[in-house]
Amino acid sequence: MKPDTCSGRGREGRAGVKVDVLSGDRSIGGNFIRITDRDKSLVFDQGIRFDVMRRYYSFTVSPTSLAELRGLGVLPKPEWYVNVQDIYITHMHLDHLGALSNIPSEATVHVPSVETYELMEEKWRMSPSWLSLIPRKYYVNFEEVAPLEIDRNGVEAIPVSHSAFPAYAYLYHGSDETVLYTGDFRVESYLSREEFQALTGGPSLLEYFEENRDVKVDLLIIEGTNIGSSRTPLSPEEATAIHGRIMENSGVVIATLHSLDVEYVVMLAKMAENLDRNLYSTSPETVLLLESVPEISVKPHPIEEYVKIISVEEPTPLESVEPNSIILTSYRNVIDLIREMNADALRDAVVVISEPEPASEEMTEYDVVANWMTRLNIQSYRIRVSGHYYPYQLKRIIETLNPKRVRVIHTEKPEASQRMVEQYLKM
Repeated sequence: MKPDTCSGRGREGRAGVKVDVLSGDRSIGGNFIRITDRDKSLVFDQGIRFDVMRRYYSFTVSPTSLAELRGLGVLPKPEWYVNVQDIYITHMHLDHLGALSNIPSEATVHVPSVETYELMEEKWRMSPSWLSLIPRKYYVNFEEVAPLEIDRNGVEAIPVSHSAFPAYAYLYHGSDETVLYTGDFRVESYLSREEFQALTGGPSLLEYFEENRDVKVDLLIIEGTNIGSSRTPLSPEEATAIHGRIMENSGVVIATLHSLDVEYVVMLAKMAENLDRNLYSTSPETVLLLESVPEISVKPHPIEEYVKIISVEEPTPLESVEPNSIILTSYRNVIDLIREMNADALRDAVVVISEPEPASEEMTEYDVVANWMTRLNIQSYRIRVSGHYYPYQLKRIIETLNPKRVRVIHTEKPEASQRMVEQYLKM
């Protein structure tokens, strides 16, 4: 692969900032951005290429080793890590976090939340699938990023709204250039401005640049997931209203979601409180994460058959869940959950399928879930606020960030995405 490279020149003719996009320039996910600045080498994200993974693996064919995954191009190549001292992860989706066991030599990995990673790592270690390959090796050190602080490498983490929490963009203050890497982000959040700042420790990406006009961006590396997509641009406000209409006219509501989609859970928790419904969860990760979120007063009660952890309260048996409750679960658990519920509890039940991000980001077959809903006589709705900005918001993004140059990645349409961005650079 020929990397996309952008270089600056330092004073006295010395090489300055050099940026290599080694993966993710023609795919949704699998980002690997390497920044070299004199004697310093950093990496932003080191994700899994799910688009490649789907070509070679299925439910009947599984990976056998890290070496096999590297050889196929699913995981980054070992030579990409040469002289890299620090790796910065924007969020915990696997197309960005990647397999930390793939890191070939001693390095410090900067993660949005050590607590969140350790929760997920425990689940991965116990997995009978290829997910057991993800956890780090003993020589990989961890540091938690601090929002809006420039660290020893000149990297500043800026909070962003996304469908995995927490999530950050990274602003690299280099020797002769400033590089902004957005990771995945959306412009609108389920949270109010005050809630977002309280939960993340700072303003969102666009608010940060609106408040700090003196911060200049020489190179912007921005995701382009939804550019060219026919996805309906559903806002959090619109999705909240739709959820409200459904819940006002339904019995038990079962909502599928990613266990790290905290913003979505906060919205559902507030709705449960407003509608006087109890909130339950089949996800240990969601239960534990929400226990530490003071912004919501309604916490999900753990369901006994699924949550085998010590919690702040005793788990509730599934048979005791009230008919007008809201149940949070995953795509993988929702069918088994419904099979185990009694018929009375499922009267007027509705399943809200919060579909995954573009199918290439996660190996989840949500169409299979929808087919089972029909089979089980359960009404289902597919409602999804994207974790990525919508194309109509791109003009505002470019005008606010005001970069000198832009590189669009995390897209299956790189040429079209680049042309769309550049038209706003010229305005």
